[in-house]
Amino acid sequence: MIVDDAEYMREMLVDIIGTYDARSGYELVGVAADGEEAITKYRELVDTGLRPDVVTMDIVMSKMDGITVIKEIRKQDPDARILAISALDSPDTIDRAMKAGANDYITKPFTVTDLMDKIRHVATTAAETAGTEEVRLPVRENVIAGTVVSSDGGHVVITVQNAAIEAMSDYAVDERVKVHIYPGNIELRTEPDKMRNRLEGTVLEIIPSTPVSQVKLDCGFDLSVDVPSKTLLEMHIAVGDRVYATFSVLSVKVTR
Repeated sequence: MIVDDAEYMREMLVDIIGTYDARSGYELVGVAADGEEAITKYRELVDTGLRPDVVTMDIVMSKMDGITVIKEIRKQDPDARILAISALDSPDTIDRAMKAGANDYITKPFTVTDLMDKIRHVATTAAETAGTEEVRLPVRENVIAGTVVSSDGGHVVITVQNAAIEAMSDYAVDERVKVHIYPGNIELRTEPDKMRNRLEGTVLEIIPSTPVSQVKLDCGFDLSVDVPSKTLLEMHIAVGDRVYATFSVLSVKVTR
């Protein structure tokens, strides 16, 4: 079953599945153009004995986002097998999709081979792990270089681009380190403020949706930010604008 609110993506996925039918044995049983339709369609397929072995699930969609749909389908069917598909490749988005119940994740753009490998993985994992605890795939991390700029008995401040990150360590001042960033509670702003954990970045892509939209930033590394749709409209930002991503909670792992 294919779920995507972009017509060209639905057509492409339908074509791929159709092309691979003979070799893979997969049969397309349903297509949904938005989140609400996906929930209804999945229930109808189960009721008629055509329960999908794999669902490809777009993340950013109208009416209802893919992560919410994943949760709802898993409520209907705890054994549902779902492959999340999105242009968003931030660790936060991947982590939320996997925690919601996705069995794997693939980012756009992808090759036909990569997509079919993911579909086979989701399908075969279902057979191999039946009755066993599901193993979550590791989430990719954003890793960038930083420099220790101050230290007072183990408490250090590390500069990364325009961000000041505090951490507990025994590193010496000016020592080069790698910072693994796990941002939480991200807020996007158009004007700098006095918040310490701040990344200045360039808007790479805006993906409007309701009620939450996505903004992809380049802050020395790629960062995807969830922004309430109403707030995004009020900000009037465009691709190429300079903006600030602030963190009320910023978890980091620092390694030499």
